[in-house]
Amino acid sequence: PSRARGMTKGDGGPTHVINTAPLPREDVRNVQRDARAFGKSRIAFRDLQFCIPGRTAAAPARVILTPTSGVVECGEMVAIMGPSGCGKTTLLDMVAAKKTTAYDGEVFFNGLPRDDLFARLTSYVPQQDLLPAHITVYEAVKFVHELRVEANMSPDEREAAVMDVLRLLGLDSIRDELIGDASVRGISGGQKRRVTLARGLAGGSQIVFADEPTSGLSSTDAETVVRAMAVASARTGVAFVTVIHQPRAEVMDLYHSLILLTSSPGRVVYNGAYEAAAAYFAAAGSPVPSRGNPADFFLDVITPGAHGERSNFFAQRYVELQRDGVEKRVEASLALPKLTPLDVLRETAVIQGLVASDVHATRIAANFTKQLKVLMERTLTITKRNRVGLRLRFGVSIAQGVVVGLAFFDIASKPVVSQISFFFMLLQMGTIANMSVMPELIGTRLLLKNEEADALYSTGASIVVQSSVNNTLAVTGNFITCLLMFAFSQLSWSKFGTLYAWSLLNFLSVTNYLRCIAAIAPNAALSVQTAMPGLLFFILFNNFFVNKATAPVFIKWAIYISPMAWAIEQIVCGIYGFNADLVAFYGYDASTSRTVTALGVLLGEMIFFQCLEVILLKRSNSIVR
Repeated sequence: PSRARGMTKGDGGPTHVINTAPLPREDVRNVQRDARAFGKSRIAFRDLQFCIPGRTAAAPARVILTPTSGVVECGEMVAIMGPSGCGKTTLLDMVAAKKTTAYDGEVFFNGLPRDDLFARLTSYVPQQDLLPAHITVYEAVKFVHELRVEANMSPDEREAAVMDVLRLLGLDSIRDELIGDASVRGISGGQKRRVTLARGLAGGSQIVFADEPTSGLSSTDAETVVRAMAVASARTGVAFVTVIHQPRAEVMDLYHSLILLTSSPGRVVYNGAYEAAAAYFAAAGSPVPSRGNPADFFLDVITPGAHGERSNFFAQRYVELQRDGVEKRVEASLALPKLTPLDVLRETAVIQGLVASDVHATRIAANFTKQLKVLMERTLTITKRNRVGLRLRFGVSIAQGVVVGLAFFDIASKPVVSQISFFFMLLQMGTIANMSVMPELIGTRLLLKNEEADALYSTGASIVVQSSVNNTLAVTGNFITCLLMFAFSQLSWSKFGTLYAWSLLNFLSVTNYLRCIAAIAPNAALSVQTAMPGLLFFILFNNFFVNKATAPVFIKWAIYISPMAWAIEQIVCGIYGFNADLVAFYGYDASTSRTVTALGVLLGEMIFFQCLEVILLKRSNSIVR
């Protein structure tokens, strides 16, 4: 089992990383292909182009990238470079099937158009590392392996497979370190980037797409990351296609091919072997200075507006000298024997010593039960290790229970109307305190959206797990608050069951409403503003201050929607149903049929909001590229 380091036993505070050993500086040219190398795929793209439509029908479209073609061979390291606005990331996203807006052109995987299995055979490394802070390096990679590899492996076999990937990227010495973040100290930025790459390789990706994998890293860390990719490519046959920005010479020497773009609009100025690029530019009258960095020099020459730039010249030179050759390479790639994604998955399984028949033609490798199991294990691990968050959550619950309980101390000795005020406050505390669930949900939403886009699990599985864990924590905190408030009230404990049962139903209904808000709100701050109208509606039409006996006819319908209204009516009728005058005063109904109706309404609202959350999570705040 993995042993998390980076947190002191019994304390939620961060500690220093124990081991940050760099990846050994290995000469990639001497790296031999591994006997179990599983990379066997190529990708070809033809006439990919992207335009942004004009704001009006008469306005011209803005061209981001003109028609671009190319080929990525098995085990190749490909760099995409160019000035800002040239369409580097646009090209990467189109080839990687991550572009969410419409574009033109064709992409072929092993000679065939991409299908739903393409997501299982590729991985995408965004600029920002999206990893949970409270899991270890080993756990982060094992998570992907469990969801991507369809095989009945023993724990020892799975650990051995994950450790092979960690050793390949020089991460085996830090396997038990926490990933960390701004508040939990963990591994370095360069190591996080390698962990993200390891997650792609652990899932058996044939091609890894990386958007500026060296962004934000020191020059040394940047070289370490690219060298790790190069070593992995050489040993496994996996191709790496990366957008890279201002690499130093040692980094660029690790690449096989270069796609160089200029801007205004995005056009190809060079597409070929990196080692031939300097001669290509020299032949056009732009030799690389003897002591200069070739990559920097290329960018200077093809950046519009730069001193001495020749972007238009080289764009035209590409059309005249290289474009036909690139198109012929695309045609040659398409003429090679075809290999379906399912064939690749099954051949990869056999190479790794697994059973080919275990692989199924589904976009998500793991079945729903496996998704729930793996997601639940990770979520519980994160929850247990986030001790600061647990202390804060339950500390606030205790504080609320004590403070409000003292405000209603010995309310049992007061008139019944005052006791009903206490019931209302208990329901309201649950409603308002519930808002703390939204920042948590929004904080994890981006990670979940990215992992769902990578076909690791379904939206339904993530909702089931997140709802189960978050609702359990929320209900536990609410129970503590209710218990303390009731203890201070000195009401008879025989009344607690009725009070808490209806309070819980109201709490869960409001919780699911707030989960819907968290699904559509762009950030935590706006989520509070978005949720407030609904919460005020529930609280205002509570069937106590505004009740059926006093509400105007034209607004009385609102009481039948508010979960608080149903809950407080059933609490009062359940505890004081014998008091006919009190029930009549508020316009309540103490009949059994009314109780059944209230139960149905509250359960119905819970289910409605839960289903609405599923729809909103699928359709809202999707990653737009």
